[in-house]
Amino acid sequence: MLKNYIRIAYRNLVKNQVFSFINILGLAIGMAAFLLIVQYIRYERSYEDFHVNRDNIQRVTLSIYNGSEFITSDCETYAPLGPMLKDKFPEVQDFARFYGVDGLRNVKANNNMFLEQGFYFADPSAFRIFTYEFLDGDPSRSLTAPFEAVLTESMARKYFGRVNVAGETIEIDNNLYKIKGVITDVPGNTHLKFTALLSRLSLATLKPWYPDDKWNNNNEYTYILTTPGTDLNALNAKFNDIASSMSELEEERFEAGPIKDIHLYSDRAYEPEPTGNARIVFYFSFIAAFIIAIAWVNYINLSTARAVERAREVGIRKVMGSLKTQLIAQFLSESVIINTAAGVLAFVLFQTSLPMFRDLSGQQLAVDVITDPFVWSMFVVVIAGGSLLSGIYPALVLSSFTPVAVLKGKFRSSRHGQLMRKGLVVFQFSATAIMIICVTTIYQQVNFLRGLNLGMDINQTLVIDAHQLKLSDSVLYSLQGTFKNELQRRPDIRTIGQSESLPGVNIQELSTATFTRLGDNATGGYEYYLFGADAGLIPTLKLQIVAGSNFKDGVANRDNVIINEEAAERLGFASPEEAIGSKVTFRMSNAVDGSTIIGVVKNYHYRSPKDVHLPMLMYYQEKTSYYAVKIESTDMTQTIAGVKEVWDRVFPNSVFSYFFLDEKYDQQYRADTQFGQVVSVFSGLTIFIACLGLFGLSSYTITQRAKEIGIRKVLGASAGSIVKLLSANFAQTVLVAVLMAVPISFVAMNEWLSGYPIRIELSAWVFVGSVIAVLVLAMGTVSIQTFKTAVSNPVDSLRQE
Repeated sequence: MLKNYIRIAYRNLVKNQVFSFINILGLAIGMAAFLLIVQYIRYERSYEDFHVNRDNIQRVTLSIYNGSEFITSDCETYAPLGPMLKDKFPEVQDFARFYGVDGLRNVKANNNMFLEQGFYFADPSAFRIFTYEFLDGDPSRSLTAPFEAVLTESMARKYFGRVNVAGETIEIDNNLYKIKGVITDVPGNTHLKFTALLSRLSLATLKPWYPDDKWNNNNEYTYILTTPGTDLNALNAKFNDIASSMSELEEERFEAGPIKDIHLYSDRAYEPEPTGNARIVFYFSFIAAFIIAIAWVNYINLSTARAVERAREVGIRKVMGSLKTQLIAQFLSESVIINTAAGVLAFVLFQTSLPMFRDLSGQQLAVDVITDPFVWSMFVVVIAGGSLLSGIYPALVLSSFTPVAVLKGKFRSSRHGQLMRKGLVVFQFSATAIMIICVTTIYQQVNFLRGLNLGMDINQTLVIDAHQLKLSDSVLYSLQGTFKNELQRRPDIRTIGQSESLPGVNIQELSTATFTRLGDNATGGYEYYLFGADAGLIPTLKLQIVAGSNFKDGVANRDNVIINEEAAERLGFASPEEAIGSKVTFRMSNAVDGSTIIGVVKNYHYRSPKDVHLPMLMYYQEKTSYYAVKIESTDMTQTIAGVKEVWDRVFPNSVFSYFFLDEKYDQQYRADTQFGQVVSVFSGLTIFIACLGLFGLSSYTITQRAKEIGIRKVLGASAGSIVKLLSANFAQTVLVAVLMAVPISFVAMNEWLSGYPIRIELSAWVFVGSVIAVLVLAMGTVSIQTFKTAVSNPVDSLRQE
């Protein structure tokens, strides 16, 4: 019996090659797109899964209050916190602290010089809590003494060409480290990525100003290993009871949260890397469901549309004694064959497009999925589920025909299933319209942010990374002066500014402190962001001074500071002018009687306009981490070569490393841009699948009305009137679909835009334009067949009569 089902199914596929092709192609594209999105979602939700203790590892974060008013949340906490939590709470089995090393660092290994980043000082307990596979060395003996290092595999091979390097030494910023081990490279699906771990015990020598037992510097990522089944709410309540009892922490709260929640659900200050977005994953889940559903809808529509053609076959089979269950099995077998063929094609499309999708999404997706059991299980589920879900309704419809009515020809005039097909077309094009509106809105928002006045000029700004310069202050100041003077002699260099931090670079390079207006404790409490800069930074970035003045090079600026408008407002000044001459105190101030505000700059977006303005303070600092060089040149390659020549002459033992500030700044939009690109691609596939189904449905419908059209043409109907007649029904259905999509997409995009403090307003033209676009696409698809039929010779359709 099964062999007979397969034979008949095959004959039907061959007999109706156009519809078989449309079904298989639509299902294949839908399956491949669905599986690509599933891979994306799977990766986003897989963060930290490689840690054996992942369910019991928590990160402790810090929330700061001013009285009862919440100020900010910070990922970094204090050095004594981890030891205190382990000592006081039995639920805390162990702790590990990570202290990030900012910027690029000089590394000398095997007599070669390198410029590297991604280093963390860490406790040896890191290897007890987290799962890092050692390729060489002993984890229990690593990072247990000062100036020890554990390298990742790629770094070991880069420096020595092998992984068995335990016992070798490397120099980092002129300090000698002994390599104690080599671990496999940290995978992409973790929030804490590093190239090397350094012994945290080294900090006592390198940073004597950073005492291990003081609650005055929150620069550590603190992780704890809790006992299985720990109630985090109860544990956090205990943490805060302790904090409230300590005078140093009375306005601060600690919160332990699962590391698996960090990537998608955390948006605190000083994250080790930009986090993901749970809303984006949620939206992609809907897109995946839309695409596969639309592909299945195509199959259902085309199968039920062919009901008239298959009705006589069903009638004869029933007269000959076929049971309804046998007919259902027959039609389901056809669905299985089509879905299986589509699945094979889908796998080819999936495997071919995966590398491109990896680049488009920016994720480190595995490209070789042949041995991945999850991928194969998903293919089986999609094929089996598609065979059942897309095949069961047509099977039930086709097997339910009454033999007498069919054989008497009464079924041919029936409107059986038309309402269902229209409903499915409405669903298809509603989903299509929603995705077009979403893509348009996303691109409008991203372009709006990129075109927004940032309050500064970052174009044509070459930035040289100077973190690596480890010289005595007197030598460094002398060489810096020589470097700047030689650059300024060049006609293609406009201005040069020095700074500890710049807009768009890692926010970890900003310090934070609580400012207080001298003699007024009531205006303290907020966390302010501060960094050192010289007098050249403001003119280089073209920051606008709204009150007061800039620093002056060669003048004693040590007790002077410049703030932005946001800081002035939070400090309680009625206007920027009122702030000039006032004094503030903060942790890094050297003045006994406070530092004087000499200038207020207009707010500028240090971070992207996706975030609110930060309250910022600049203090004078000649020692620099970055040189910002404003360039005026038509030959950028030649200019960069000239700057490098000066650098190599002045700093011969340092590597020249640079980037352009606008490109670095734009990386903050990367997630939104990639989201828009991915949605655009899948929106295009959705539109193609929907139009493919509509093409097949319209072709079949028009074929069924061929004789009617022939008679109308014989009676004098014009081609235009026939096109209008055939298109009107489809146009009404698609119009209903897109009108239904408008309120749904309005709510969805309003919710998405609510995550931006600066956002566009949804324009009516977005919805009107999208409605028109979908109508044009749909009618263009239908018109291909209608026009062909309208201009055909009526004799061809009437000959059989």
